[in-house]
Amino acid sequence: MPQGPVIVVHGGAGSLPNEEDRRLYQVGVTDALRIGVAALERGAREAVREAVMHLEAHTITNAGRGAALARDGTVALDAGFMLGADRRYGGVTGVDDTMHPVCLAEHLTAGGEYGRLLAPPGVAGLAGRLGVPTCPSADLITDRARRLHAERLAAAAPAAGTTPWLDTVGAVAIDADGRTAAAVSTGGMSCKASGRVGDSPVVGAGFWADDRFGACVTTGVGEALLRQGSARRCVQLLADGLSPEQAAARALEEVVDYPGDMRGASGLILVTRDGAVCLDHNSAEMSSGWARPTERAGSGDAFETGSWEVKAVWRRELR
Repeated sequence: MPQGPVIVVHGGAGSLPNEEDRRLYQVGVTDALRIGVAALERGAREAVREAVMHLEAHTITNAGRGAALARDGTVALDAGFMLGADRRYGGVTGVDDTMHPVCLAEHLTAGGEYGRLLAPPGVAGLAGRLGVPTCPSADLITDRARRLHAERLAAAAPAAGTTPWLDTVGAVAIDADGRTAAAVSTGGMSCKASGRVGDSPVVGAGFWADDRFGACVTTGVGEALLRQGSARRCVQLLADGLSPEQAAARALEEVVDYPGDMRGASGLILVTRDGAVCLDHNSAEMSSGWARPTERAGSGDAFETGSWEVKAVWRRELR
Protein backbone atom coordinates (compact mmCIF):
# COMPACT_ATOMS: atom_id res chain seq x y z
CA MET A 1 0.00 0.00 0.00
CA PRO A 2 1.41 3.44 -0.89
CA GLN A 3 2.79 5.31 2.12
CA GLY A 4 3.90 8.62 0.58
CA PRO A 5 4.37 11.51 0.72
CA VAL A 6 7.48 11.36 2.88
CA ILE A 7 10.82 13.12 3.30
CA VAL A 8 13.98 11.46 4.60
CA VAL A 9 17.03 13.43 5.80
CA HIS A 10 20.49 12.45 6.97
CA GLY A 11 23.25 14.44 8.66
CA GLY A 12 26.07 12.18 7.59
CA ALA A 13 27.82 8.90 8.25
CA GLY A 14 31.16 8.77 10.02
CA SER A 15 32.45 9.12 13.58
CA LEU A 16 31.70 11.98 15.97
CA PRO A 17 33.90 12.80 18.96
CA ASN A 18 31.37 13.37 21.75
CA GLU A 19 27.75 13.26 22.89
CA GLU A 20 27.24 17.01 22.51
CA ASP A 21 28.04 16.80 18.81
CA ARG A 22 25.63 13.87 18.50
CA ARG A 23 22.92 15.93 20.16
CA LEU A 24 23.52 18.87 17.83
CA TYR A 25 23.47 16.61 14.77
CA GLN A 26 20.15 15.15 15.96
CA VAL A 27 18.70 18.63 16.46
CA GLY A 28 19.86 19.63 12.98
CA VAL A 29 18.26 16.60 11.33
CA THR A 30 15.01 17.13 13.23
CA ASP A 31 14.81 20.81 12.31
CA ALA A 32 15.57 20.00 8.66
CA LEU A 33 12.73 17.47 8.70
CA ARG A 34 10.33 20.09 10.05
CA ILE A 35 11.33 22.50 7.29
CA GLY A 36 11.17 19.79 4.63
CA VAL A 37 7.73 18.71 5.80
CA ALA A 38 6.41 22.23 5.45
CA ALA A 39 7.79 22.43 1.91
CA LEU A 40 6.67 18.95 0.85
CA GLU A 41 3.14 20.17 0.21
CA ARG A 42 4.67 22.19 -2.65
CA GLY A 43 6.56 19.18 -3.98
CA ALA A 44 9.48 16.83 -3.44
CA ARG A 45 11.87 19.21 -5.20
CA GLU A 46 11.13 22.04 -2.79
CA ALA A 47 11.23 19.73 0.22
CA VAL A 48 14.72 18.32 -0.37
CA ARG A 49 16.15 21.71 -1.36
CA GLU A 50 14.90 23.50 1.73
CA ALA A 51 15.86 20.69 4.11
CA VAL A 52 19.42 20.68 2.78
CA MET A 53 19.62 24.49 2.77
CA HIS A 54 18.84 24.44 6.48
CA LEU A 55 21.61 21.95 7.14
CA GLU A 56 24.04 24.07 5.09
CA ALA A 57 23.31 27.27 6.99
CA HIS A 58 22.28 26.44 10.54
CA THR A 59 23.96 23.26 11.79
CA ILE A 60 27.41 21.87 12.64
CA THR A 61 27.15 19.23 9.93
CA ASN A 62 29.74 19.03 7.16
CA ALA A 63 27.95 21.26 4.66
CA GLY A 64 27.80 24.95 3.80
CA ARG A 65 28.97 27.22 6.58
CA GLY A 66 31.20 25.25 8.94
CA ALA A 67 32.02 22.49 6.47
CA ALA A 68 35.22 20.48 6.78
CA LEU A 69 38.42 22.10 5.54
CA ALA A 70 40.90 20.77 3.01
CA ARG A 71 44.46 20.00 4.02
CA ASP A 72 45.55 23.52 3.03
CA GLY A 73 42.88 25.09 5.26
CA THR A 74 40.58 26.21 2.46
CA VAL A 75 36.92 25.34 1.97
CA ALA A 76 35.52 23.76 -1.22
CA LEU A 77 31.87 22.73 -1.25
CA ASP A 78 30.17 20.09 -3.41
CA ALA A 79 26.48 19.41 -4.04
CA GLY A 80 24.15 17.34 -6.20
CA PHE A 81 20.47 17.43 -7.13
CA MET A 82 18.19 15.14 -9.16
CA LEU A 83 14.55 15.07 -10.24
CA GLY A 84 12.97 11.64 -10.57
CA ALA A 85 10.35 12.63 -13.15
CA ASP A 86 12.85 13.05 -15.99
CA ARG A 87 16.11 12.05 -14.25
CA ARG A 88 17.62 15.46 -14.86
CA TYR A 89 20.55 16.15 -12.55
CA GLY A 90 22.88 18.90 -11.48
CA GLY A 91 26.20 18.84 -9.66
CA VAL A 92 28.80 21.37 -8.53
CA THR A 93 32.25 20.96 -7.01
CA GLY A 94 34.80 23.40 -5.63
CA VAL A 95 32.28 26.08 -4.60
CA ASP A 96 33.68 28.70 -2.19
CA ASP A 97 31.45 31.76 -2.52
CA THR A 98 28.05 30.65 -1.15
CA MET A 99 26.85 28.52 1.73
CA HIS A 100 24.14 27.04 -0.52
CA PRO A 101 25.79 24.99 -3.28
CA VAL A 102 22.66 22.81 -3.35
CA CYS A 103 20.84 25.73 -5.01
CA LEU A 104 23.48 25.81 -7.74
CA ALA A 105 23.12 22.07 -8.31
CA GLU A 106 19.34 22.41 -8.51
CA HIS A 107 19.66 25.14 -11.13
CA LEU A 108 21.96 22.98 -13.25
CA THR A 109 19.24 20.32 -13.60
CA ALA A 110 17.87 22.62 -16.33
CA GLY A 111 21.14 22.61 -18.30
CA GLY A 112 21.78 20.65 -21.49
CA GLU A 113 19.89 17.56 -22.59
CA TYR A 114 20.30 15.71 -19.27
CA GLY A 115 21.74 18.14 -16.74
CA ARG A 116 25.15 19.54 -15.85
CA LEU A 117 28.14 18.87 -13.59
CA LEU A 118 30.17 22.04 -13.16
CA ALA A 119 33.66 22.44 -11.63
CA PRO A 120 36.12 25.34 -11.32
CA PRO A 121 36.71 27.61 -13.06
CA GLY A 122 33.20 27.36 -14.50
CA VAL A 123 31.53 27.32 -11.11
CA ALA A 124 33.22 30.56 -10.03
CA GLY A 125 30.69 33.38 -9.87
CA LEU A 126 27.74 31.09 -10.66
CA ALA A 127 25.97 31.92 -7.41
CA GLY A 128 26.07 35.63 -8.13
CA ARG A 129 24.80 35.14 -11.66
CA LEU A 130 21.87 33.07 -10.38
CA GLY A 131 20.96 35.38 -7.53
CA VAL A 132 21.93 32.84 -4.86
CA PRO A 133 23.26 34.68 -1.78
CA THR A 134 27.06 34.93 -1.90
CA CYS A 135 29.75 35.45 0.72
CA PRO A 136 33.55 35.58 0.99
CA SER A 137 35.06 32.14 1.42
CA ALA A 138 36.33 33.16 4.87
CA ASP A 139 32.73 33.50 6.04
CA LEU A 140 32.19 29.79 5.40
CA ILE A 141 34.90 28.82 7.91
CA THR A 142 33.86 28.58 11.56
CA ASP A 143 35.97 28.38 14.70
CA ARG A 144 34.82 24.77 15.14
CA ALA A 145 35.99 23.90 11.61
CA ARG A 146 39.40 25.46 12.30
CA ARG A 147 39.74 23.55 15.58
CA LEU A 148 38.81 20.21 14.00
CA HIS A 149 41.17 20.89 11.11
CA ALA A 150 44.09 21.52 13.46
CA GLU A 151 43.29 18.45 15.57
CA ARG A 152 43.02 16.20 12.53
CA LEU A 153 46.20 17.47 10.94
CA ALA A 154 48.00 16.74 14.19
CA ALA A 155 46.46 13.26 14.44
CA ALA A 156 47.47 12.39 10.85
CA ALA A 157 44.82 9.64 10.59
CA PRO A 158 41.50 8.59 12.20
CA ALA A 159 41.72 6.43 15.31
CA ALA A 160 41.74 2.68 14.75
CA GLY A 161 38.26 1.21 14.40
CA THR A 162 36.59 4.49 13.46
CA THR A 163 35.29 5.69 10.13
CA PRO A 164 37.42 8.17 8.14
CA TRP A 165 36.83 11.86 8.83
CA LEU A 166 33.88 12.62 6.63
CA ASP A 167 30.20 13.09 6.34
CA THR A 168 27.66 14.67 4.02
CA VAL A 169 24.07 15.89 4.35
CA GLY A 170 21.25 14.81 2.10
CA ALA A 171 17.55 14.37 1.58
CA VAL A 172 15.18 12.30 -0.55
CA ALA A 173 11.44 12.73 -0.86
CA ILE A 174 8.32 11.63 -2.67
CA ASP A 175 5.33 13.96 -2.84
CA ALA A 176 1.59 13.44 -3.16
CA ASP A 177 1.88 13.31 -6.96
CA GLY A 178 4.47 10.53 -6.83
CA ARG A 179 7.36 12.81 -7.80
CA THR A 180 10.74 12.00 -6.27
CA ALA A 181 13.80 14.18 -5.73
CA ALA A 182 17.24 13.84 -4.17
CA ALA A 183 19.70 16.45 -2.89
CA VAL A 184 23.14 16.30 -1.24
CA SER A 185 25.70 18.83 0.01
CA THR A 186 29.13 18.51 1.63
CA GLY A 187 32.49 20.03 2.35
CA GLY A 188 34.06 16.70 1.47
CA MET A 189 36.53 14.62 3.43
CA SER A 190 38.29 16.52 6.20
CA CYS A 191 41.92 17.32 5.35
CA LYS A 192 41.31 16.29 1.73
CA ALA A 193 43.79 17.10 -0.99
CA SER A 194 43.09 20.31 -2.87
CA GLY A 195 40.85 19.55 -5.85
CA ARG A 196 39.65 16.19 -4.50
CA VAL A 197 36.11 15.28 -5.64
CA GLY A 198 34.00 12.69 -3.87
CA ASP A 199 30.65 11.12 -4.66
CA SER A 200 28.34 13.97 -3.65
CA PRO A 201 28.32 15.98 -6.90
CA VAL A 202 28.42 12.91 -9.15
CA VAL A 203 25.12 11.56 -10.43
CA GLY A 204 24.68 7.86 -9.72
CA ALA A 205 27.35 7.76 -7.02
CA GLY A 206 26.08 10.25 -4.44
CA PHE A 207 22.46 10.65 -5.52
CA TRP A 208 19.83 9.14 -7.78
CA ALA A 209 16.08 9.66 -8.30
CA ASP A 210 13.70 7.84 -10.63
CA ASP A 211 9.95 8.12 -10.15
CA ARG A 212 9.49 4.56 -11.43
CA PHE A 213 11.40 3.06 -8.49
CA GLY A 214 12.56 5.53 -5.84
CA ALA A 215 15.36 7.84 -4.74
CA CYS A 216 18.59 7.37 -2.79
CA VAL A 217 21.46 9.49 -1.49
CA THR A 218 24.68 8.18 0.00
CA THR A 219 27.10 9.42 2.64
CA GLY A 220 30.55 8.16 3.48
CA VAL A 221 33.77 7.44 1.64
CA GLY A 222 33.41 9.11 -1.73
CA GLU A 223 36.09 7.10 -3.49
CA ALA A 224 34.36 3.83 -2.61
CA LEU A 225 30.88 5.13 -3.46
CA LEU A 226 32.13 6.47 -6.80
CA ARG A 227 33.63 3.11 -7.65
CA GLN A 228 30.34 1.32 -7.09
CA GLY A 229 27.89 3.99 -8.29
CA SER A 230 26.12 3.25 -5.04
CA ALA A 231 23.07 5.53 -5.15
CA ARG A 232 21.99 4.35 -8.60
CA ARG A 233 22.89 0.78 -7.69
CA CYS A 234 20.57 0.87 -4.70
CA VAL A 235 17.61 2.12 -6.76
CA GLN A 236 18.38 -0.39 -9.51
CA LEU A 237 18.19 -3.17 -6.94
CA LEU A 238 14.67 -1.97 -6.12
CA ALA A 239 13.85 -2.22 -9.83
CA ASP A 240 15.22 -5.78 -9.80
CA GLY A 241 12.67 -6.72 -7.15
CA LEU A 242 14.61 -6.47 -3.88
CA SER A 243 12.93 -4.99 -0.82
CA PRO A 244 14.18 -1.60 0.40
CA GLU A 245 16.06 -3.26 3.26
CA GLN A 246 17.65 -5.81 0.93
CA ALA A 247 18.59 -3.17 -1.65
CA ALA A 248 20.23 -0.93 0.95
CA ALA A 249 22.11 -3.83 2.56
CA ARG A 250 23.38 -5.11 -0.79
CA ALA A 251 24.51 -1.66 -1.96
CA LEU A 252 26.44 -1.07 1.26
CA GLU A 253 27.96 -4.55 1.28
CA GLU A 254 29.36 -3.91 -2.20
CA VAL A 255 31.19 -0.79 -1.01
CA VAL A 256 33.51 -2.67 1.37
CA ASP A 257 36.10 -5.17 0.17
CA TYR A 258 36.08 -7.65 3.07
CA PRO A 259 34.28 -8.23 6.41
CA GLY A 260 35.28 -5.59 8.93
CA ASP A 261 36.72 -3.27 6.25
CA MET A 262 36.16 0.26 7.60
CA ARG A 263 37.96 2.04 4.73
CA GLY A 264 34.79 2.34 2.68
CA ALA A 265 32.24 2.30 5.51
CA SER A 266 29.30 4.45 4.45
CA GLY A 267 25.53 4.92 4.71
CA LEU A 268 22.47 5.76 2.67
CA ILE A 269 18.85 6.82 2.86
CA LEU A 270 16.25 5.47 0.47
CA VAL A 271 12.60 6.09 -0.39
CA THR A 272 10.61 3.87 -2.75
CA ARG A 273 7.95 4.86 -5.25
CA ASP A 274 5.37 3.70 -2.69
CA GLY A 275 6.82 5.87 0.06
CA ALA A 276 8.56 3.11 2.02
CA VAL A 277 11.69 4.33 3.83
CA CYS A 278 15.03 2.70 4.61
CA LEU A 279 17.96 4.20 6.53
CA ASP A 280 21.08 2.03 6.72
CA HIS A 281 24.83 2.22 7.26
CA ASN A 282 27.92 0.15 7.88
CA SER A 283 29.86 3.13 9.23
CA ALA A 284 30.26 3.66 12.96
CA GLU A 285 27.43 6.20 13.11
CA MET A 286 24.77 7.92 11.01
CA SER A 287 22.21 10.57 11.95
CA SER A 288 18.98 10.42 9.97
CA GLY A 289 15.21 10.69 10.16
CA TRP A 290 11.96 10.77 8.24
CA ALA A 291 8.64 12.61 8.25
CA ARG A 292 5.29 11.64 6.77
CA PRO A 293 1.61 12.56 7.26
CA THR A 294 -0.13 10.56 9.95
CA GLU A 295 -3.30 10.50 11.97
CA ARG A 296 -1.77 8.73 14.95
CA ALA A 297 0.30 10.28 17.69
CA GLY A 298 4.01 9.67 17.67
CA SER A 299 5.70 7.46 20.25
CA GLY A 300 9.20 7.00 21.58
CA ASP A 301 11.46 9.41 19.73
CA ALA A 302 8.74 10.14 17.19
CA PHE A 303 6.50 13.17 17.56
CA GLU A 304 3.99 15.18 15.58
CA THR A 305 4.20 18.61 13.99
CA GLY A 306 0.71 19.54 12.93
CA SER A 307 -0.59 16.68 10.81
CA TRP A 308 2.90 15.29 10.26
CA GLU A 309 4.81 12.69 12.20
CA VAL A 310 8.53 13.21 12.43
CA LYS A 311 10.98 10.54 13.55
CA ALA A 312 14.66 11.27 14.09
CA VAL A 313 16.99 8.32 14.53
CA TRP A 314 20.54 8.05 15.76
CA ARG A 315 22.21 4.79 14.78
CA ARG A 316 25.60 3.96 16.24
CA GLU A 317 25.58 0.19 15.96
CA LEU A 318 27.26 -1.56 13.07
CA ARG A 319 24.73 -3.21 10.80
